[in-house]
Amino acid sequence: MKTIEWGILIVNYLFLGGLSAGIFFVSALATYLQEDGQPAYPRIAKYGAMMAPWPVALGSFLLIFDLGNWYRFYKLFLHFRWESPMSIGSWLLLVFTGITFAAFYAWLPEEARHRLFAWLPKRLAFLKRFDLDLSAWRRPLAMLGFPFSIGVGIYTGVLLGAVQSRPFWNTNLVAQMFLFSALSTGTAALILALSINRKSLDFKQVRFLYTLDICFITLEFFIVLPYLIHGELSVRAVQEALKLILGGPYTVAFWLFFMGMGLLLPLFIELWEMKPVLLAKATVHHNKVLAAGAAFLVLTGGYLLRYIFVYAGQISSFR
Repeated sequence: MKTIEWGILIVNYLFLGGLSAGIFFVSALATYLQEDGQPAYPRIAKYGAMMAPWPVALGSFLLIFDLGNWYRFYKLFLHFRWESPMSIGSWLLLVFTGITFAAFYAWLPEEARHRLFAWLPKRLAFLKRFDLDLSAWRRPLAMLGFPFSIGVGIYTGVLLGAVQSRPFWNTNLVAQMFLFSALSTGTAALILALSINRKSLDFKQVRFLYTLDICFITLEFFIVLPYLIHGELSVRAVQEALKLILGGPYTVAFWLFFMGMGLLLPLFIELWEMKPVLLAKATVHHNKVLAAGAAFLVLTGGYLLRYIFVYAGQISSFR
């Protein structure tokens, strides 16, 4: 009987790390694109910068407790080993998290920044010298964070693919699948944030997010298909592993809840919302309930993808 070494904490870490990577990528893109010297999509840029640090920080915290002797996690940073995916990933997460918090600080309003430093106890009053306006650094931080966000998105899949004894994971397509899933869930989180906000919506920014998410979902779908085809044409152990989602215990979760409700249904909803733009070059139709529902489905599908792959992958093995 196969043992499950990586449980729900790893699933949460993979999802939260990818979510932050996707949010930051979209926020950085919205910051980098300029109009009259200002971000072309300011609300997306700001919301993303405010949201990006927290999922990856929480995910890394959960990962520490999955290490067993959690208080020894600092040893991961005493050395750097190029041949170790765990070492590369640890440093990648550390740098990426630092960039996301720097971007968060750069987007803080002046009053919020002053309040933050006002809460410091007297013995830490010397830190008030760091109460600086970093708004001029927003675009450089976005450019710096681009490759790291992509790296974190890919790494969440590389971590699984590096385990060669598990045929369910043993393909580079897993890393690509997780990357596009991370970008899609990040975009969906921003759609959800804009949809539940009571302020009037800028339809230009909604159209930007819909366009991105439609592209990311489509790319993810066309990575899942080659993954299945590649597996069916691969060695017998990989074919047997795929039976876990082709008639096995994870079939319903994969096809109905991930593929159906987590990919195709939100894709249909977003295409429906974009229909006026696609057919008549009119303003995007935006129903907040539909948008929030589609975003929630994408987020749920992204979580299910990682759950299925983490658990099914550990059951599979080369014989």
